[in-house]
Amino acid sequence: MEAGKKKYKILWNRVIIAVIVLAAVLAGAIWLLVKVISGIAGLFGGDESSSAKEAAVSVSDSSSAVSQTLQESSSETEIKKLKIVIDPGHGGTDAGALDKTETRMEKNDALRIALAVQKYLGEYENVEVIMTRTEDIFVSLDDRCRIANEADADLFVALHRNLFEGSAQGVEVWVSNKQPVVDTALAQNILDGLREVGISSDRGVQFGYIGNPNVNYQVNRETDMPSCLVEMGFMQDEQDNALFDEHCDEYAKAIAAAIYKTAGEAGLIEGTERTLPMDTEAVPAA
Repeated sequence: MEAGKKKYKILWNRVIIAVIVLAAVLAGAIWLLVKVISGIAGLFGGDESSSAKEAAVSVSDSSSAVSQTLQESSSETEIKKLKIVIDPGHGGTDAGALDKTETRMEKNDALRIALAVQKYLGEYENVEVIMTRTEDIFVSLDDRCRIANEADADLFVALHRNLFEGSAQGVEVWVSNKQPVVDTALAQNILDGLREVGISSDRGVQFGYIGNPNVNYQVNRETDMPSCLVEMGFMQDEQDNALFDEHCDEYAKAIAAAIYKTAGEAGLIEGTERTLPMDTEAVPAA
């Protein structure tokens, strides 16, 4: 480079802005000129006045069309996606509950239905599905909550199979013992959808933690958004296992529909109004 000379970088964004401003100024000047000509022609009459008016209308219409296009484009880009976290329980070294033969594992059933729920949720417009796992790997409870919170998700649904030393069957959904409105509605909508498909027993919405209503499951306690934990039947019950295998896809579709329905009721979907009361109001225990 020669001494005393500088190399300048062309800032194209500034050039474009300058061109736009210049074009706007020229358009305004043309419009003003047309108005002046129109006024002069109006004093003497004749076709020139009509032509000038038509030109002025044309400039005005073009300006309005550009403004409307920009507004519509801005509106489209600002549409907020509904973020749903689906959390398949257990995984990897954590098998979860086992059936009577100890060959069927909760982690596999949970992942199977979770992937199906992901598929059906993906069919809704402007929905982003966030999975805590999509394969047989171990994910800590801390990480599951972190994934949801960092994503700033709208709803969180954990999917599990149940365990009981003895005889038990049916589906239940767990929610924080604070009984938040949206969480409870989410759980109830999921139960209603599953019951329509067909389950051995509706065990209802449960609050807190099994055997201790004074504490909560970690995924309900440490997620920042409405959440619930679904227990899709008991691993030791042959009827629950048979129903799960027969209706897994239908269950997944029902869960996805219930999640989307709850999002609408909570006003989380673009263009919908909240029909649920505020979360500060507790729902009475069943």
